[in-house]
Amino acid sequence: MTAGTIDANKEILQKIFSEDFWFVIPEYQRSYVWQTDNLTELVDDLVFAFENKPDNDYFLGSLVLKRIKASSYPEYEVLDGQQRLTTFFIMMAVLRDLIGSDQFKQTLQKKIYQEENLLENVPARMRITYKIRDKVEDFIQSHLIAHGGTAKEEELQALRESENVSLENMANATLVLRAELQDKIAAGDLPQFVRFIFNKALFIYVSTDNTEDAFRMFTILNNRGIPLTNADILKSQNIGALASEKEVNKYAKVWEEIEGKHGENFDRFLQFIRTILVQEKARANLLEEFHDHIYHPKAPKQPSLRMGKDTFELIERYNAIYEEIIELQGSNLSNGYKNLITVMRIGLRSEDWIPPLMHYYSKFGAADLERFLKKLEHKFTGDWVCGITPTLRLEAMNSILKAIDSTPANQVEELFKKKELFEIDEDEFVRNIEGHVYKKQFARHLLLKLEYLLSDNTVHLSGHSYITVEHVLPQNPADSSQWKRDFTDEEREYWTNRLANLVLISQKKNSALGNHDFEDKKKLYLQKRIDAFHANKVFIEQHAKWTPDVLRDRQAKIIDLLKKAD
Repeated sequence: MTAGTIDANKEILQKIFSEDFWFVIPEYQRSYVWQTDNLTELVDDLVFAFENKPDNDYFLGSLVLKRIKASSYPEYEVLDGQQRLTTFFIMMAVLRDLIGSDQFKQTLQKKIYQEENLLENVPARMRITYKIRDKVEDFIQSHLIAHGGTAKEEELQALRESENVSLENMANATLVLRAELQDKIAAGDLPQFVRFIFNKALFIYVSTDNTEDAFRMFTILNNRGIPLTNADILKSQNIGALASEKEVNKYAKVWEEIEGKHGENFDRFLQFIRTILVQEKARANLLEEFHDHIYHPKAPKQPSLRMGKDTFELIERYNAIYEEIIELQGSNLSNGYKNLITVMRIGLRSEDWIPPLMHYYSKFGAADLERFLKKLEHKFTGDWVCGITPTLRLEAMNSILKAIDSTPANQVEELFKKKELFEIDEDEFVRNIEGHVYKKQFARHLLLKLEYLLSDNTVHLSGHSYITVEHVLPQNPADSSQWKRDFTDEEREYWTNRLANLVLISQKKNSALGNHDFEDKKKLYLQKRIDAFHANKVFIEQHAKWTPDVLRDRQAKIIDLLKKAD
């Protein structure tokens, strides 16, 4: 196959959503999967840029596209970038329904949908056509193309519970984007906000009409990322600030060894260090953050660091800390600490808790380390379960970083006295965990945490590649089963998806358990040793039956355990 022409360019959002681009999401792409955290963080960043840097370009990400030769339109298959592209597709409709100006409404509508014009031989068509297996055409027609469709809250709330992944997440995105935009932008400022994202927000795209080239670009961008120039430039500038050839050779080797160890997560590791030093949410790329907030502080209270030797030594020190307390190579760590870290690394979706933990160890060493970790986990998990936005969760972690800075190194108890740092909304937390949690993202983490809380910690829990949440009382028991005799329909409806009825097992074992009666399921569950989930195994082993009374007692104990800070 001969190589095709490859185009690469940057385009502002209004050009991406114009007659020059029509998009097709092919069958092999996954569903729309963006969650509330992704959406709130995007809106928060856009609003911050709009309010604080309205004259600067705002980078939205990259698109990898394959031109469709047979089309009479400039039409492209989307190989990479469909999640963000779909999010802005939904946002255009939300903004159309929120904004007052008829001119703006018409312009926004044209960005998502082309009206049919028989006289000019123009067909009706959507800006993005979805060929993925989840059928979303009706949703797009009813809630995105139809004026006022994004305001149909009851219909969208019902779709939020859909078994169809794309419908569930698109409905959620519509509701979240509408709420976030209404909350963060005054109605009178919406036209200016739309002008900002139309003309300052931009994508970088690469496209080709050659299938082989297109997939090669997709693979390169996903395997390596767009070349990591920020870290490379940061290294080069710090090498240039060294005083001698001997130092250059020494610290270049240090950097390369650390970079090699972290691999594709090296930028993430450098971001941890940035967070420890700056203690604010990052608003720019890694290089700009180091230059604006670390090397050349904009405010006298912000930290400073000299380029060259100081930077290399700081990175080296925090890498050693990371190895000791995150990768668990330290010799003075308790099994309890190791188990909770293992649970957090498996169960938590975000790693914003890592910088405070590293900074604590840097200042106080191993003193009360597990005690601090318990409080940190309780705060981070509690805010997540309560639905606190990623930005506010990050602010809470930054408050802990600042409190560590202000606490004398020999007075660690003063840090623990600042109870407000670790407080959560306990009533909201309990309300969210005592109901149906099976489909909630935090369910697996809470079950993992129970293993830690119920363990005697004589053994260090090992990581597991496959973990799944299993119902003991099955979702659809056979009419002839013991389950139907032990539970009424109302009791099954009440208990099936609550924490008390859920356990963790290896994925390979899940299919073997199925809808068996409790006695048979218990034998299958216990016939092999499952150390990682010992607490659940012991509980099941101690009961001959699985009834509403057993679940009621178990639920109360679980809630009581999880709501405690330590």
